Amino acid sequence: MLERAVGEFARCGLKGTTTEAIAARCGFSQPYLFRLFGSKGALFLAVLEHGFDLLDVGEGGSLRADAGAPSNRLRLMRRHDGELAKLFLQGCAAACDDEEVAALLRRRLRRLATQCGRSDEDLVTEILRTAGGRALREAWGV
Repeated sequence: MLERAVGEFARCGLKGTTTEAIAARCGFSQPYLFRLFGSKGALFLAVLEHGFDLLDVGEGGSLRADAGAPSNRLRLMRRHDGELAKLFLQGCAAACDDEEVAALLRRRLRRLATQCGRSDEDLVTEILRTAGGRALREAWGV
């Protein structure tokens, strides 16, 4: 379910995504979605956590020795038409208005940067470059 919500939030962000769209994409009712998460904000936080968890464990869902390699993490961010990278970009945008999102991003980006052996700034720059480049190519139809 979180995987399907990644796509919705990656395309429309926290404010633009509707819980109706997520529930429909997952094949269940909106009230059930709220029973699981309580609010759209809580769901967004869970989806961001899920995105970072994917980078921690790798594509196969189990902890891999090479999951921490920066090139593998970048490849994972680009998967599914860059949805994961766009999700992180949407997370950065939401963090401007939402302290819970900002705190989650700070915590998980620091952990990821440490695992990659990179600075926080380098990792954020890589994420923004990957997601921003993808978003610009889509906007220009390239």
